[in-house]
Amino acid sequence: MIHPHLKRHSASALVRQYRVSAIPSLVLLDSRSGRVITKAGREMVSSDPEALTFPWRPRALGDLLAATSLVDPQGQVVAYDAIKDAYKSLYFSAHWVRTRRLGLSEESWRAYHSTMPWLSVSWEGEDVRRELATNLEVQGIPTFVVLGPDNTVITAEGRAELAEDPEAERFPWRPQSVEVLAERHMARLQESPCLVLFTDGETTELQFGRDVLLPVAEEYLLEHAQEGSLTLQFFVAGEDEVSDSVRDFACLEDVVPLVAILDLAEGAKFLLEDGVEVSTATVHNFVTRYCNGKLSPLPIRPVASSATNTS
Repeated sequence: MIHPHLKRHSASALVRQYRVSAIPSLVLLDSRSGRVITKAGREMVSSDPEALTFPWRPRALGDLLAATSLVDPQGQVVAYDAIKDAYKSLYFSAHWVRTRRLGLSEESWRAYHSTMPWLSVSWEGEDVRRELATNLEVQGIPTFVVLGPDNTVITAEGRAELAEDPEAERFPWRPQSVEVLAERHMARLQESPCLVLFTDGETTELQFGRDVLLPVAEEYLLEHAQEGSLTLQFFVAGEDEVSDSVRDFACLEDVVPLVAILDLAEGAKFLLEDGVEVSTATVHNFVTRYCNGKLSPLPIRPVASSATNTS
């Protein structure tokens, strides 16, 4: 049965809304608010077939971390209180999974951990480790998640952020309302509708794009903060391989500036009309019309016409 709050969404929109990456999936919602209780319903049914802890509300991250046995590389237990008020980075390691799956010993794990400079969930904490991965919606490994002092998620893209900022000058890498389109954003383009302002890539033009989009993006994101993966994302793009690949895939003209809303999952695009000056006011109007369903979608790729052969 579909909750009334969800009836207006298409099946593909629901897949994006709840970040469904595998089938079958079971997402539990609060029947009154429509808010997500857990996206790990299938796993919970398997681990709790009697539904003794139904509806499987996740523990708050702070409570979960406080109940976790943490050890340093020398094997000494470290109290959660020692890091409670700090930023926390959680690294879900591929090596750990291989260790457990291959049945290697605790000594092997300790030898691996001793080469690392950070704390770890203890060897015995497999259930806690799994619960952390579920709560943080870890979909692949390795994954690097950054938490704030209040244990809210700042970013789950820590690996990409560290690769781009190896000196951590921008740490803790808070998401920006407007970002410069890069390779690491490709998954986001698949998950969410995105507004992209294409420029010629010059520093002044990228800054122009940010200046145009920022007021619109901040207002929009404030008003639509609860929409999850259906929230419009905002990017400014230069002239590079990533921008070119997006243009090619969406069959966009090679002109600048160009403003487009791309909804790849729905196979639709919306273009700011030719001849309209690109400004904060015109982009704001464009986004407002999009939100109100006043724009006519174009197919991402032209539909090939089928030729009819007659004999």
